[in-house]
Amino acid sequence: MSRNIAKILSAAAVCILLLGCGNDGGESAVTDSSTEIPTSIEIVPTPTPAGDVDNADLSVKPLVTIPPSSPPTELLIEDLVVGSGSPVGVGDFLIMDYVGVSYSTGLQFDASWDRGSPFPFELGAGRVIQGWDQGIVGMSVGGRRSLTIPPELAYGENGSGSGSIGPNETLVFVVDLIASVPANLEKPTEELTSEPTTELETNDISDGAGAIVQPGNVVYIHYVGVSASTGEQFDSSWDRGRSEFIGYISGTGNVIQGLDEGLLGMQVGGRRTVVIPPDLAYGENGAGDGLIAPNETLIFTVDLLGTHPLR
Repeated sequence: MSRNIAKILSAAAVCILLLGCGNDGGESAVTDSSTEIPTSIEIVPTPTPAGDVDNADLSVKPLVTIPPSSPPTELLIEDLVVGSGSPVGVGDFLIMDYVGVSYSTGLQFDASWDRGSPFPFELGAGRVIQGWDQGIVGMSVGGRRSLTIPPELAYGENGSGSGSIGPNETLVFVVDLIASVPANLEKPTEELTSEPTTELETNDISDGAGAIVQPGNVVYIHYVGVSASTGEQFDSSWDRGRSEFIGYISGTGNVIQGLDEGLLGMQVGGRRTVVIPPDLAYGENGAGDGLIAPNETLIFTVDLLGTHPLR
């Protein structure tokens, strides 16, 4: 596959859900001025003529163009694609893709697309340059936005330590918001049990308002899993932290079949319970060194944080 989605996220303690787990947050040029841009990032001209890229197509790397005018002195925000669902705000944990270009040269200095790993951070916590903390507020998942950031909201008179961004440089980013964990979203606490079942069952606890999960999409979720016979939790992404949600590709066998099928049609921002019969879970063998018994029906409570076509 073109992007190693499983590596976005931290290793699961039990790794019940994913077939493979890992963490590759990557380095980024959007961190605050105390963090240097990695010198391994090559400065290259923007390679593609404007007519060959549709910036409304979120499945392809966007083109960043510089207007033939003096750089602005204030933060400029332009929505190229408007997302859906609740707008993000301070305290939300976000997963972004981006391309960054210097205004004076038109040269790309950084792009998460080229590393194959989106960038995670908490909005408003000072983990990124001020132009990002201010300019991303109000986006919704699935949105693409252009940010033109004056020097005082970027790297100022010093530029970046590595020299990739010069002193007093205006920066232009095109950013994609691909997933969000709202600050007020909490781990489900309901006690759930169920009789053994032979059929997959789903129930929407709350409806979403964003993109719909389709086969082949990249899907980002938080989840709690319990054994139906006992109601005891065997795994939870929440217990590893708010930023430790799971990313996988729908329909490719990255997760157990019942979860893969049970999230189809779900909308971003929703919470769903999925009751999975043994033949769509771990069958007669069970799993997790006894955490999941043989022929156990499983119940997952899932928050859908984001979904998009594979890039």
